[in-house]
Amino acid sequence: MRITLKQLAIFEAVARSGQVARAAEMMNLSAPATSMALAELEKQLEARLFERVGNRLRLNAQGSLLLPLATEAIHKVEQIEHLFSSPEAELSGTLNVAASSTIGNYLLAKSAVAFCQQYTSSLVDLNINNTQAVINAVLEFSAEVGFIEGQCLDSRIKVEAWHKDKLLVFCHPAHPLAGQRVEPKALTGMSWVMREAGSGTRDYFLNAANALDMQPQEKFSFSTPDAIKQAVKLGAGLAVLSELTLEKELSRKELAVIDVTGLTLERQFYRIRHKSRNPTALCEAFDHFCQRFLNIDH
Repeated sequence: MRITLKQLAIFEAVARSGQVARAAEMMNLSAPATSMALAELEKQLEARLFERVGNRLRLNAQGSLLLPLATEAIHKVEQIEHLFSSPEAELSGTLNVAASSTIGNYLLAKSAVAFCQQYTSSLVDLNINNTQAVINAVLEFSAEVGFIEGQCLDSRIKVEAWHKDKLLVFCHPAHPLAGQRVEPKALTGMSWVMREAGSGTRDYFLNAANALDMQPQEKFSFSTPDAIKQAVKLGAGLAVLSELTLEKELSRKELAVIDVTGLTLERQFYRIRHKSRNPTALCEAFDHFCQRFLNIDH
């Protein structure tokens, strides 16, 4: 059985008007074509749908059973057409985004909320993890777009500069070097609280520190900035994190910065996409929104 939407629309027009000729006008069809479509529908259903009373057609019991179902089907299709033809259609649905820790917690979480408040038919599903996990999510197509703090050298991934960040070396306020500018050798052999393996913050810092022969000694390793800050507050050692994560503690003088001569810790954040996947309109809208919301310059 292959009932078409056109047949149902013709049936409904005949049922509403009571005449094939008037239904044909409503459907912008010829009377013979309308009559043929109605006859074909009755043949497929193996049931008569109308009784002729004078020059009019009246629904019989079978036709009365079909009419509300046909009307519902037509309305459903009209809703689908309206949904996908409206300007808001492309900005509806769920966008899967993956972001490394600092970007996700301090930049994209608030961006996602603001975006969804403006585009109420959209949902940004933000998965926060370390850089390598974000790269994997994009490679496995579980995230349409990713934002990372470290490098990505995978040839399947398109990498674009997105935003800049600055890392700060910090310590307990009572540390002898708190608030001072020191030479790299002054930190040689000191204990550090580090981010976990796979973290963009960790990789970037270690590359810069090793270039200055600082030889940081890892004493503890944690996967979140909050855990690292708590450890430093307890005197566990020095640490390095994005200034985005330290603003509150520094203003309260709960932590202190150490300025290391020659240690340049300004880094680039990156937006990554799979090369074989074209961005959806929703993804592009979110990207443009973030640029404005976070005042990102390109």
